[in-house]
Parts: sequence; structure tokens; C-alpha cells
Amino acid sequence: MCWRCDPHSRDDESRAIEKALQESARRLLDPGVTRRRLLQAGLGIAALPAAQLIQACASTPITGRSQLRLISEEEEAKLGVAAFQQLREDEVKKGRLLTEREDPASHAWVKRVVGRVIASSGLRETYQWEYMLINAPKTVNAAAIAGGRIIIYSGLLPVAQNDAGLATILGHEVGHVMAHHTAERYSQEQLVGLVGAAAGATVGGELATLAGLGLGQVGFLLPYSRAHESEADYIGVLLMARAGYDPRESIALWQRMSQGGGSGLPEYLSTHPNPDTRITQLQDWMPQARRYYENPALPLPAPR
Repeated sequence: MCWRCDPHSRDDESRAIEKALQESARRLLDPGVTRRRLLQAGLGIAALPAAQLIQACASTPITGRSQLRLISEEEEAKLGVAAFQQLREDEVKKGRLLTEREDPASHAWVKRVVGRVIASSGLRETYQWEYMLINAPKTVNAAAIAGGRIIIYSGLLPVAQNDAGLATILGHEVGHVMAHHTAERYSQEQLVGLVGAAAGATVGGELATLAGLGLGQVGFLLPYSRAHESEADYIGVLLMARAGYDPRESIALWQRMSQGGGSGLPEYLSTHPNPDTRITQLQDWMPQARRYYENPALPLPAPR
């Protein structure tokens, strides 16, 4: 799930989104239920009701990647909508919510591009799509949450530069929604929490629990987070091309992003692939993306 299009920052905005999702999950979801589903899935698939079996052993559209999903699409959407509403209220209190009246040009730009990208995804009617624009000139960031909710920070717009650059970002964000990364991330965190608790009970003590959680972060959650980002990049470049934007501009965007410097973290300790990795992947996907740009009537790929 993308909470940052800037892979070099671990900023207050990212933490605020995480916090809103966690608080919404505590209000709306029963962790005991999802952990019981997890135990059922691990200890005996045959014990799962058919609906839960389909839900837990889901696959992503377009790529067909298998994923753990312990909550339904409806639960995931409710989680995203609640977190988005909390974030909006927080931004209003901070005085950073940029209204259409305050910046009509930026809103018109976002609306024009996001409308075409959503239409190319085939999910226009699936969610009540909504975005908010945050007045944060120093934040080169965007985010997507389940339920068709998108957050754009104003510092990203100058880096986008043009419609195709913005379509790269918004295609990536819609890709996260399409692939149900919010539900998958929640499910993975439940799994890591369960494993950490089991380690503490088996080996004994808080240290074992913390060690289990730390290994889960580096060995499981971070690689999957990078996989989510690459998956969203792949889906996003197809969506932008199908929406009529030149996919070659996605490479130019990441070249601009890479010029912003970095934290120096090795990729295996990061939630996102580094810009060079993303550029290489986009170059590999470019022939397929170009086919959609030249013939947008082509259907999106079936899960492979």
C-alpha cells in the first residue's frame, strides 16, 4: 500500500496515515476474528467456510499474484473510508486542506487526470472515488487508501510537471486500490503479530517477541511492501497508457524523483524500491504499456 511516492522520506504524513488506518482498524475490525481466520487458514484449510477460503486465498487483478486477505472487500473499503475521513478532519484542523476555491487550477488538473485514469481501470462505479489536496509544498508525496480514496500533497505537483507525470502517480495509486493492498497489509500485520506473540510464548520473554517482530519487518513486511510498490507501478503504467498518457513519461518522472537525493538506506531496509530499480522495471514493461497507449480499447491483462 503506497503511503509515499517519495521513497526517501519517513515523514509525519506517512505516520499520520498509518495511525489513521490503525485506529480505524481498531474501531471497525475485530483482530480476534481475523487472527482466528489466520489460524484456520494455517492449521486446516478444510476447516474454513468457502467464503472465507476464497477471501483468505485471494489473488490480485492483472498480475494474479496470490495474496493473504483476511478481511472482505467491504471491510477493507470501510476501513479506508473511515481513515480518510479522520485524515481530512485532521487536515482541516491544521488548516492545510486545500479547497477548490483556494486553488481551482490544481483541483482542475487533478480532476481531469484522475478521472481518465479511474475510467481506464474499470472501477469508476465500484467505489465513490474521492481525493483531497493537502497544502504541503515541501512534501513530495501521494497516497491511496482502500475504498477509492486518494491523498495528494501539493509538493508533488511541481515534480509531476505535466498531465502524463501526474497520471503516472495517480495510476500507481489507483493500482494500489485495485490490488487491495490495504487488506493485504492489514492481514500481513496480523500474521507478524501472531508470530511474534508465538515466539514470545515459546522462547519466553519480551525480547523473543520483539526479535520475532523485527525479523517479521525486515524479512516479511518490507519485502512485501516493495512488492506492492512494484505491482502498483506495473498496474499504474498500464492504466496511464490506457487513459491516453504516454507511458514513457513515467520513466522521466522517476528520473526527476531520483534527483531529490536519498536517505542512504539500503533497499532491503526500505518500504519502496529505489528509483533506479523502478526505472529499470518500467523500461521492461514499456513495450506492453505502449500497446495500450496505441490501442486503449485493449482489455487489461487477465491474471497471469
